[in-house]
Amino acid sequence: MNDRYDAIVVGARVAGSTLATLLARAGWRVLLLDRDRFPSDTVSTHMMFPDTLHRFDELGLLARLRAAHDVPLVRFGWRVLGHQVAGDFTPVGGHDRGASVRRIVLDAALTGLAEDAGAELRTGHAVTGLLGADPVEGVVLDSGERIRSRWVFGADGRVSTVARRLGLPASRERRGEMAFLLAYWRGLPASEWCHLDIHERAALMSVPCEDGIHLLSLAGPPGLTRGTAERRESAYRDGLRQFPAVLNPRLLDRARRVSPLVVVPETMMRGHYRQAAGPGWALLGDAGHFKHPTTAQGIGDAVQQAFHIAGQLTGGGDLAGYERWRDERAGEHYDFSFDLARFGSPRAAAHYSGLAADPAAGRDFLDTFTKRRRPSEVYTPERLARWKAAWAYEDGQHRVRTLVESAEPRVLAKQVPACPEWTVRDLLAHLTGVVEDSERGAYFPAAADAWQDPAIAEERERWTESHVQRRAGQDVASLLGDFDEATRRFLTGLRRGSGPVASGPAWLLTAPVADLAVHLDDLCEALGEPVDEGAAVSRLGFAVYRGWLRARITRLGLPALRLSDGVEHWVLGDGEPAAGVTAPRHELFRAISGRRSAARIRGLGWTGDPEPYLPVLAPYPMPVDERPATPVAGLMKG
Repeated sequence: MNDRYDAIVVGARVAGSTLATLLARAGWRVLLLDRDRFPSDTVSTHMMFPDTLHRFDELGLLARLRAAHDVPLVRFGWRVLGHQVAGDFTPVGGHDRGASVRRIVLDAALTGLAEDAGAELRTGHAVTGLLGADPVEGVVLDSGERIRSRWVFGADGRVSTVARRLGLPASRERRGEMAFLLAYWRGLPASEWCHLDIHERAALMSVPCEDGIHLLSLAGPPGLTRGTAERRESAYRDGLRQFPAVLNPRLLDRARRVSPLVVVPETMMRGHYRQAAGPGWALLGDAGHFKHPTTAQGIGDAVQQAFHIAGQLTGGGDLAGYERWRDERAGEHYDFSFDLARFGSPRAAAHYSGLAADPAAGRDFLDTFTKRRRPSEVYTPERLARWKAAWAYEDGQHRVRTLVESAEPRVLAKQVPACPEWTVRDLLAHLTGVVEDSERGAYFPAAADAWQDPAIAEERERWTESHVQRRAGQDVASLLGDFDEATRRFLTGLRRGSGPVASGPAWLLTAPVADLAVHLDDLCEALGEPVDEGAAVSRLGFAVYRGWLRARITRLGLPALRLSDGVEHWVLGDGEPAAGVTAPRHELFRAISGRRSAARIRGLGWTGDPEPYLPVLAPYPMPVDERPATPVAGLMKG
């Protein structure tokens, strides 16, 4: 045994064994250490994406695994609140699918490769100290043995002993909201899919591993992993049955669990960065940088870092640029992993409904897992604007349909107070006409200028009235059908980024939402139903009208105006506000959308003088009275 090495690698799992293999093949004398004995298991997401499989092909690992095991190649499906992005990946090195192998098998194969390359493997030995400091010159084992080396590499996981002995603090720490319970099963049908299904407060990962084994991993809030063993067992088995779209409970009943339940509390998944290298030492894998395992990047990052370090050092270079390379490569993916480590929410639903409908965006999303795409290349401002508008419009359309369907037939003939020339049926005809025009890119083009030009305002009124006239005599059931169909086409174009609605001006994305938000409130008023000011359509509609008011204030050179609902506030215009108004959010929205009289607006909670703002507060003439006896000339209906 030689007590002087070129490299001591502490940690013999993915990062350490890969690095040891590459260095040993280059002629280095390598000692590979691990405190565990092999084969042994460890907590892992298991997934290996095409970029990692390509590297394992180069290493010779895939051939080794396939010679001894049946390793299925899997497609990838990511489903959030019913919206799924699924398929193959853009190929990397000829691989367009992923694979999942239990760590008891994967790590044993990797250590075997390292030994075949000439590395010395010593397991069951823990490192308790380091020799030297500047540079590091070796390690001290728990047996007291002192072993010297030119390099010491810490590949010993997120609670790295090497990092601790170096005194390296963690930085950029982050946490998610998920805890996990997982186990292996036999007897489930063969599958070519890795499925992730995320609900509002739970998530499931189901993926076939080698030799007919399946991994079933249940995520839940931190409390999932607390309590007694019996309580966790019950939570795991009950939780698996919440995902029938991915895991048929009848099939689960026929399967057999073949492992103990693995408990992974939220505290084990808190992210960090550490300094990557210094004189005589470097960290790789989770020891240097740990991101949330939801995106299953741990194995891939460990392998790529091992290849980078080995390539630099065996090619005559150094590790001066290693930390910069590591951090640039991790970059957006670090925060992205924690963003995805959240359960389903309305915001998530808006994004995933867009991803699921847009094939190009869906492919880009899948390619974030191989780092062919950065998250910012998926979630572009243009896509986010389209998806947000689509989600809000769909929310509003559903609310309108529910209100109309639940109303008594006689109520549908009632006058709408905010639009006294219309009945409820007429309002529905207008909404149908607006969404049809929007889908064709024919929304009234001068809408933003009508507030200051009476001729344009009159033309806008004719456009609005044409929606009602075209559908005169059409019954409500037929109108709802047309409304649904036009909405479907409109949302498809919005989400895919296709057709006139997506190629038109930016304001065309949100103008129909704003129109729908106002008329949804009109409809609630007519039917005596409460308004949900927190609804997606209402929030976006209010934001759009605030933007229009800001533009009018700026265009006329008025001082800024402050709006507040008592919790949030918005400054519209440039500079310090000269006046402000505080009122419930719904009242603010009705005021700036032309549904409140000047007298009622003056009665709100003002600071400063409201008079300079009243002429421009709404893009339409204000009603003299909220419930006028006769129609008000110029009152804009939409």
